[in-house]
Amino acid sequence: MNLGSNKLSRRAFITTGSGIALATLGLSTLSVSAFGQTASEPSNEANSLRFLIDRNTSFELSNNNRVKLERAVYDFMKTHYNGITLQFWNQPFEQIDFEKRLTNIIYWINKAIAHHQALYPVDPIWVLSQIKAESLFCEFALSRSLAAGICQFMPYTARAGHQMIVAGDLPEHHLAPYKKPELANSLRQYDTLIKERNNYIKSNKSAKFFNLRKALDFMVQGKSGAIEAEKQLKYLEGLKEINQNITEAKENYTHYLETNINELGKRDLFGEIEFFNQFDERFTYKKPIFAMVKMLANALRVRNGNILAASAAYNAGLSRTWTSEPIYTQYGLMPAYEETSLYVSKIIANYEEISQRYYS
Repeated sequence: MNLGSNKLSRRAFITTGSGIALATLGLSTLSVSAFGQTASEPSNEANSLRFLIDRNTSFELSNNNRVKLERAVYDFMKTHYNGITLQFWNQPFEQIDFEKRLTNIIYWINKAIAHHQALYPVDPIWVLSQIKAESLFCEFALSRSLAAGICQFMPYTARAGHQMIVAGDLPEHHLAPYKKPELANSLRQYDTLIKERNNYIKSNKSAKFFNLRKALDFMVQGKSGAIEAEKQLKYLEGLKEINQNITEAKENYTHYLETNINELGKRDLFGEIEFFNQFDERFTYKKPIFAMVKMLANALRVRNGNILAASAAYNAGLSRTWTSEPIYTQYGLMPAYEETSLYVSKIIANYEEISQRYYS
């Protein structure tokens, strides 16, 4: 079925198995009220709650339906965020040109879906719902974990997995006219310190052994435990110092990014696209969107079209959605992480809001 040209109702679209009608992540509380029924009422329509995308589905959008989808997303955003200062943007909704951004984002989503169709079909409404959950469509979104852009790619994943330029990678990033060039190496320092901390923890297992419970046991047995306590204190002091250095490196890199985004990029992706293509491609549209769609398509392929597992994999890693239980292996399971559960729940709600408007 072609999403761009099909004139079926939203209900018909979803019950064919090509869409998602989940209103909440808690499967035990799912209802089909969106279809005019309650959970207790019998249904003659098989698979009305399907969240598996069929391998033969086509989601490519026509020009008219790209415009229709843009309007659906904009109406969703305006309905829920009008008059509110938005996270990442630090601006009220009314001051942000979302229409221009959605036009560009949907254009590249459509291109990416067509490009990766052979890997697995991906629903553009789901991609938009996921981007909204990641960044509120803010191209300069930057998380505390150093994930960046509308698709929130971590530096290593962007660089190694999808060949994006990341700030600090190129020799010229360490020189003028880039601002704060002395901080361009902060990301490398951060990565080195993370490895140092991991090695430090692994090599000090004996120090970690002496916890409060062990100290109390020693006291009961009449042992002093002075040597063990000293090792533990030294270990904790060393760990504290490493963590302080990690925080400093992260803050330095964030400062480097934001200074260059503001001063050289003028916080204007559309007017300074050449700068961002040479500085950090995570803040652009094409490569991050193509990478997100590719990751979703690959997860859908591996997890037999299960879009929930595919989004969970984007957040937590594909391997964490795998299970050895024979019944569930082909579809995967949701990893037991609160962050991932919250993430997928947001995407489901976004999808429902956008699809209601698009198929109405």
